[in-house]
Amino acid sequence: MENKFSFFARCWRRFLKFWNRQPLRAQGGILVLIPLFAAIVSFGIAFYGNRNREWIQADIQRKFQVVRELNTLEKTTVDAETGMRGYALTKRTEFLEPYNQAVAQLPQEIETLRGLIAAEPGEKPRLEKQADLEQIQSLLSRRLTSLTELKELFEPQSVNQSQLYDQLQGGKKLMDEFRLLLEKVRIQEENLLRERVEEINRIRRRDYFALFITLSLAFIVRVISFYLFDRGIVRRLNRLTENVKNWRASKETDFPEKKKDDAIGLLEQEIEQTAQHFKN
Repeated sequence: MENKFSFFARCWRRFLKFWNRQPLRAQGGILVLIPLFAAIVSFGIAFYGNRNREWIQADIQRKFQVVRELNTLEKTTVDAETGMRGYALTKRTEFLEPYNQAVAQLPQEIETLRGLIAAEPGEKPRLEKQADLEQIQSLLSRRLTSLTELKELFEPQSVNQSQLYDQLQGGKKLMDEFRLLLEKVRIQEENLLRERVEEINRIRRRDYFALFITLSLAFIVRVISFYLFDRGIVRRLNRLTENVKNWRASKETDFPEKKKDDAIGLLEQEIEQTAQHFKN
């Protein structure tokens, strides 16, 4: 522990020697640049965090919309099936209205999902979701074809019960596969949504930590700046003032051996030369 302390003490003394050798203009520039550097770091962290949050929030909104569109797609498909079953039971054409509306809406809903998936960041998850969407569209097309075939079975006066049973069983199987696939995609989106929410929470915690570090750094920088200003400028001015007082009182003066070619150094030289002139 003592070795570490002595090491830091030596480094600090070397730094002070280096600092004391610097001219006044350089010291002033450094004292200005240190807090400016802290402000730039703080701005960079805040800017980066805000851009990340904007990107993640947009992705969260997209995933919410994908889940909503999947729910809408399932509801529209159920409406089509319900309408066709109502027509099959009653042979009344008004029951076909939900079916006709669903058939008209489904292509637009598929295209909306396709656009949302195309905006998915990352090639691998985008390709996987596009493959799932193709499978959804294939099952949906087969189910609509099955419903159309079911409608055709009821067009004649007599219904082939065996064909009707096979058609209903096939339709049920397709609908079960369709629901399972939609549920799989929904679960994937919800899992990704939770990951995004956790990611934005991590960014928020990181930003709070960065703010704390920045404030701490700003405080430390101000303390160091004040110390260096006091040691490099105020102390030199105090010594210069004391020398002038001693000279006026005809006492011994103690001008520094090493001069700096800055404003205070030039003033020290002028006063020393004036004091030597009057002494001689």
